[in-house]
Amino acid sequence: MGIYQPSYNLIIAGQPFHIDAPIVNWMDPPYWDATKEVCISTATERQPDCKPGGVPYGNLPMGPYTKRYSTRPALRSYYSNGKSPPLDAVKAVIKQFVVHHDGCISADMCFNVLQNERGLSVHFLLDNDGTIYQTIDLALMAYHASDWNIASIGVELCNRGDRLADKDYYSKHKMERTSKACRINGHTFDAWDYTPAQYDSFKKLARALTRLLPNLPVEYPQSSPGVQSWETLPMSASFNFSGYIGHYHLTSQKWDPGPFDFKDFCSNLRGAFCFPIFAKDDPKRLEDQPKVPEQTEKLKAAADDLYKLNEQRADGGFFPVGPWGESRLWHGGVHLIPPKEGSQVFSAFPGRLVAARMGPPTSIGSVNFVLLRHDMTLGKQRVQFYSLYMHLTDEHTTKEKPLDWITKSEAWKTVKPGDIALLDEAVESGSVIGHVGKAGPGDLSRAQLHVEFFSSADLFSELPGWQLVDGSASGRFCESPEIDGIIDSDHDGTLSHEELVRFYSSGGGAQLHYMITLHVSEWTAEPSWGDALRVPKDFKKYKPAEIDSLVADQITPGLWWDAKTAAHCRLPVDGVVYHYHPISFVAWFNQQMVDAATVANAGDKVDIKDAKGVPPGVTDDLGDKLGTTMRSSTDLSEDPCNKNLTLKEMVLGYDAPECGP
Repeated sequence: MGIYQPSYNLIIAGQPFHIDAPIVNWMDPPYWDATKEVCISTATERQPDCKPGGVPYGNLPMGPYTKRYSTRPALRSYYSNGKSPPLDAVKAVIKQFVVHHDGCISADMCFNVLQNERGLSVHFLLDNDGTIYQTIDLALMAYHASDWNIASIGVELCNRGDRLADKDYYSKHKMERTSKACRINGHTFDAWDYTPAQYDSFKKLARALTRLLPNLPVEYPQSSPGVQSWETLPMSASFNFSGYIGHYHLTSQKWDPGPFDFKDFCSNLRGAFCFPIFAKDDPKRLEDQPKVPEQTEKLKAAADDLYKLNEQRADGGFFPVGPWGESRLWHGGVHLIPPKEGSQVFSAFPGRLVAARMGPPTSIGSVNFVLLRHDMTLGKQRVQFYSLYMHLTDEHTTKEKPLDWITKSEAWKTVKPGDIALLDEAVESGSVIGHVGKAGPGDLSRAQLHVEFFSSADLFSELPGWQLVDGSASGRFCESPEIDGIIDSDHDGTLSHEELVRFYSSGGGAQLHYMITLHVSEWTAEPSWGDALRVPKDFKKYKPAEIDSLVADQITPGLWWDAKTAAHCRLPVDGVVYHYHPISFVAWFNQQMVDAATVANAGDKVDIKDAKGVPPGVTDDLGDKLGTTMRSSTDLSEDPCNKNLTLKEMVLGYDAPECGP
């Protein structure tokens, strides 16, 4: 690193967090503090006008002023009362990370330009050697991305930018840089690339922020599923976006951060998309993952193998009806039969592990689970969904290496065995989140995993191939002829174990793979299970006392969806959600990216021979001498995505209706 020694302390809401990234914050030498309303001497200061205590001396349209930052609109009530906002409120507000390049030779020069010349600021400066300088608390609004400042943090990556402007720029400074072609808004640039040290430090910083900022997902703007957008987004789309975004995505007047590959950056951070378990024998190496293939035929074959684990090997636990292979009861997921008890369970997508339970077995075996919330981008659509993994082994008693989410969670340490833990732990795709336990009543007891995917909003029903069945008015039982009618072979209005097993084992389940079912979750206590089972003829052979005993022994131990858990996890209290076949969901989601990548790869390649100089009217941050694309106009305005929300809703990360997906 450079002459300034990193403290490795990141500051959020006044609290230090020791992370792996080499950070020098404003309390460390050289004391680059963007909240100081004075000029701060730097090694590259070129003007005598900027004396210590002076004001910015650039030709600013608003005239001389001293304040280089503001408070975030959503947090101003705290500052107006003389208080600093709590950490949870700051976490709720930050949803974007805007990436810039500074056009400068060093972070020292960049800070001088921002602080001393132009009265601007940015949260981070990333120098050539990978040293990160934090100049302002993430709770405050820096001046780096105009009106997008209200919910974003920003970084200036040290980079001269346009190579055609001076091909000897770095060699003259005795530095080495490679170049890279990129096409932004249809114009091809020959740009300087970033150094390996910069990429490495930025990934370390982003990984820490993923853990600390739950509303900043590792996502990037997409033109189609899995394909990075290299164009300026419509204003509504860019304001609504959550994740990592470039300055040129916000305004066509900018082309920074040039060749920065958001897709590659995010893919390395969030891990490989995976299926929940291996369809065949567990691998010999613990580090192996059941990665989703990137070729259509291999992807289809892998999904088919997993369908068979449920429909040909399981005795029950089908989708969308038939828990344990009995009755017309809604069943939001599937049971997969693994190679063996204790097989690893993997997160299919990156997300937040928001709830878990680990404890001793019950009368129906394991009711241990983990619940993940996933906030992702699929093409131009923002999607939020959940994945549930049930019937896991008790991690309190396992002899395996402790899981990462358990070792990192402070909240987990206070939870008693068998209790529901409300957590918020970042999980990469492909992470081992548990191990398959044993579950099932009576003869159905065996090693099996319940996997379930659901969402609060309708994600795909209007897309080709998906079919929505609304069972929200039918309570616990499916009354849909599209489902019951094709399974009930004797037409008696009930679904027997034999009918369900025969239907699915013969391949009939394929008719339901892309069905979306809207109904109350089986994990809620209300509507009353006892009352629900007394009404239909499905359970007429049971006496009331037997039904109460069945509910107490086989259903109640597995319940977890109550008002407290729902509020924490951002789920509807009534438990009515959209359910998807989990194998179909993973396969379809990934197939969209395979198809889009095929189309994108068939398009025009970026050829450095086509590169031309920066076009008129476009610049980078160094060229923006007036700071018009950086200084915010929202000093006195309200955040449109938070003005209608209560503080409690903000902390939970909700968006106002006008800013929803």
